[in-house]
Amino acid sequence: MRIRTLGVLSMAAAALLLTSCAVQTAPTGDAPEEAQELTTVPGFDMSDGVIHVGQMTALSGPLAPSSNEQVAGQQAYYDIINAEGGIAGEYPVEVITADNQYNPQLAVQEYQRIKDQVVMLSGVLGDASTEALLPILEQDDAVALPSTQSSRFTKQPNLGMTFTSYQSNTWNTLSYLFEEGQITTDSTVCSMIQADQSGEARQIALEYASEELGFTLGPKTEFAPTDTAFTAQVQTLKNAQCEVVVFGGATNNVPNLVAAATQLDYAPVWLAEFFAIAQSFKDTDIAGYLAENFLITGLAGNLDDTSIEGIELLTEQLGTTPTMQNVYGFMQAITASTILEKAVELGDLSGPGIMNAMVELDKVSYLGLNGDMTYGPAEDRLQPDTSSIFAYDPAAPGSLSALATMYVAPDGRGPDF
Repeated sequence: MRIRTLGVLSMAAAALLLTSCAVQTAPTGDAPEEAQELTTVPGFDMSDGVIHVGQMTALSGPLAPSSNEQVAGQQAYYDIINAEGGIAGEYPVEVITADNQYNPQLAVQEYQRIKDQVVMLSGVLGDASTEALLPILEQDDAVALPSTQSSRFTKQPNLGMTFTSYQSNTWNTLSYLFEEGQITTDSTVCSMIQADQSGEARQIALEYASEELGFTLGPKTEFAPTDTAFTAQVQTLKNAQCEVVVFGGATNNVPNLVAAATQLDYAPVWLAEFFAIAQSFKDTDIAGYLAENFLITGLAGNLDDTSIEGIELLTEQLGTTPTMQNVYGFMQAITASTILEKAVELGDLSGPGIMNAMVELDKVSYLGLNGDMTYGPAEDRLQPDTSSIFAYDPAAPGSLSALATMYVAPDGRGPDF
């Protein structure tokens, strides 16, 4: 096996109460504004007290299976909150779903359809959809939580982030391999990334890691999200003798990538995000190649490790071992609920009120599923800096076997990561 299996790093047990997932203190020396009385706003009617949030994702199309797992993860956390009476113990949350099919034009249409029915969007799938919605959100003084890890969104006042950035995941994984001797100053590391801003985020981290760690930076190859032929890119990487390749694709790209690599007898270590891996792969011919050659970044640790508080709660709620996409949605609902809790405390569930709530928050914590997200004024916000690193193992839950959990590069966070 090309990838050496290492022991999972030790992690302190989560000690947070479910009702205190964030430290909700004003981040500056100024006292927060005096709380107002809640009033009816779009998405919240005082007559029934229900808070409606929107979840925009690919409910149809090739990404629908994983997207629906995110929706289930969000609902699982809202069900826990609602069982306790709702936000602040008295305002239940209901989710209104919207289908953007991973298409930014449809995202705009769906936003216009539901915007007056929700107080905020608790998820928007895709960098392109988030980018398309941002100017509209700014015009409407509305808030959305992107289902993406692009750090370029972190300091946008209308957006609330949850996850470790693409940059940090790339930097952490390369640092981990360097620590373990699987990358040295003699290594050549390359990239095969989407020709978009998410790909560029990974490239930035790769170039930074090359400077900091001293390995050779090889060629950058690119593709479109819907591409199905990768022979040219793989041949370029093989010709350059790339030993490690930062990969920026999703589940729909992986089978064709593996087919091209197998045909060309090319077997580097591929570094991918968890959303490149589908559970269905374990029953296909590509499973062996993935097990030998893929490292994957994700959240938490092993998906059946109920010593992690968030995994335990999610498992109890779903009645089965969660997927990584379930964890993703669960964490987003923690972010949304914590922001809404602060907005209720401040007495304003309008768009501007929710934006102000994010300013008044300090950190959002995730029950051991990831590091903290730092809120406060938009210019001070920071995504978590932790990455969990997995080997592909078709026998493991979600086909992911943890090598390191909550890992942070020894040199710390990279610039603007």
